[in-house]
Amino acid sequence: MKPGELLRAAGPCLDAAKMEAFVEGRLPEVSSHIEACPACAHEVASFREFLAAEAGAEQAADLNWIEHRLTPPWRAARRGWFQWPAQAPVPRWAMSLAALLLVVAGGLQVRRLAGPGTAGEPANMVRSAQLQITAPAGDVGVAPTQFHWENKGKAGAYVVELSEIDGALVWSGRSNQPNLSLPPDIQRAILPRKTLVWRVRALGTDGSVIAESAPARFRLMPPE
Repeated sequence: MKPGELLRAAGPCLDAAKMEAFVEGRLPEVSSHIEACPACAHEVASFREFLAAEAGAEQAADLNWIEHRLTPPWRAARRGWFQWPAQAPVPRWAMSLAALLLVVAGGLQVRRLAGPGTAGEPANMVRSAQLQITAPAGDVGVAPTQFHWENKGKAGAYVVELSEIDGALVWSGRSNQPNLSLPPDIQRAILPRKTLVWRVRALGTDGSVIAESAPARFRLMPPE
């Protein structure tokens, strides 16, 4: 006798349709077999446990939608719980994962329809404009002594930041004009073939950022 046969009563086990009919109260005459067959009793108990864990209204609607999308057209007819592949109950973690994926997909769709850069921003937030940098940029033959950028008429001040390529701040300064001179010690710190990054922000009279530049890189490359 095979090990699996020790768990079965005499005679063949009930098929999925009969088990479902018994749980639904439509086939009470098979109760004696289920009581004598541990394998069938286990399947019936699992089915009842699954039915007892009912989802809420919103979750049920989501799961019904998922099942509809996953059901092939040729199996669109009513299907019993026991008729899933391999005649095994769907694991609860799989149903939870499917619902979670649906929520995530819905969130991504909302963000796509809302447009780029709008998710999570307050409704009254004013996005800063782009500020154009003039010099220095790219490879330069001599160490720069000034930074230059376009003038923003409504700007009350400008803040300049000079950083290493890894983001470490080297120096920052403030100006009321669209240019700013570098201190002598900072000029001496600009070494040949070393890339540095700088950016500038235009501030309004209330101190808020009204425009900012993209990071600009430059590198001192003296003539050979």
